[in-house]
Amino acid sequence: MNRNLIPWLAFFAVSFFWGTTYLATRIGVQSFPPFMMAAIRQGLAGFCLLLYFLVKGYAIPNKTDLKSFFFTGIIMLAGGNGIITWGMQYVDSGLTSLICALTPVWIVLFNLILGKKEQINGLTILGFLICLIGQVLIFSNRLSVHQSEHFWTGITAIVLSNLLWAIGTVYSKHHVSKVHPLFSSGFQMFAAAIILVCCSILLDETKQTIVLSQEAILSIAYLVVFGSWIAFGSYMYVLKKLPASIVSTYAYINTAVGLLLGWYWLNEPMNLQTIFALVLTVLGVYLVSKSTQIGNNTQQTTDR
Repeated sequence: MNRNLIPWLAFFAVSFFWGTTYLATRIGVQSFPPFMMAAIRQGLAGFCLLLYFLVKGYAIPNKTDLKSFFFTGIIMLAGGNGIITWGMQYVDSGLTSLICALTPVWIVLFNLILGKKEQINGLTILGFLICLIGQVLIFSNRLSVHQSEHFWTGITAIVLSNLLWAIGTVYSKHHVSKVHPLFSSGFQMFAAAIILVCCSILLDETKQTIVLSQEAILSIAYLVVFGSWIAFGSYMYVLKKLPASIVSTYAYINTAVGLLLGWYWLNEPMNLQTIFALVLTVLGVYLVSKSTQIGNNTQQTTDR
């Protein structure tokens, strides 16, 4: 296979399969307590990956790499994935995917805060404003169908998970390791599973009733294989192989996938206002990403 094609296949895996995980997570939390479900997912995925690479004779990474893997695992998988799983008890998969479309915007902002040569210009501000309009539209559209008292708590959790995911992404991009991306993912998942188990115990989730339906079991199996092994492993890989401006565009695709699957499988609301909100959000994120490319090119020209 052409080596230049592999990063793009990995990018496709991230873009498509992560979009499907919103549906799988939404189905799973109807039966499993959220942190317990996230712990099972990350624990199974991480254990199998570590066992595979250790049996293959891979050496344990050095302390510096391990610290980096544990940090990103706790921030992105325990924090980002664990919290979003909790929030999706109260928020449908389509709305969740639309909120997650803003992740590239948070990445740009964190890069700016950390002084990573991101520049705010007119195009950036226009992109932010269009994203805001898109989000206002989708929230106004969803409020009429969401009467749960925990709806806004779930929204807050999902936004927080996005912030943590963005922090972990920025950190990973600037702490490159030579360890195989799937091997490093195994350590990240294992670290996350430990934290998630502790959260599950602290919240007394073990005392809750668990309904072992076929759909719930299949959803966890799907999340392990396609969400953790394929999509997350691919994400760690493309962060090393492709420019951040390109990697961030995965949000355009998996947002649409998540929205459409939620509508098709779970009868979540879909109308012209929802579609328009999606278009505005994607356009806004595109403009923010485009503005950083222009800013970086200008900075590189000046540096020369």
